[in-house]
Amino acid sequence: MKCTVQGYPGEMEARKIVHTFMREGQPIVVEDLPALVCPVCGYTVLDLEVLDILFTLDPKIASPVGQAPVFRFPLISTPLPSS
Repeated sequence: MKCTVQGYPGEMEARKIVHTFMREGQPIVVEDLPALVCPVCGYTVLDLEVLDILFTLDPKIASPVGQAPVFRFPLISTPLPSS
């Protein structure tokens, strides 16, 4: 399948990705999510069945396999030195 982003000649590839989204104000990170990804522009497509699973994921019931640190931008609280 060709990339649907106009002007990019990429051919979509099946990959496993890491996807992050917010649920009730909390970040949810899902690893090994199957997706189609354009290697040229990075455009990503998730299958409707995968989206259904993500929409029904309940972090109160499902057990996470790890913890990820969460950072808020800007990452540096002091100004960068000028060159």
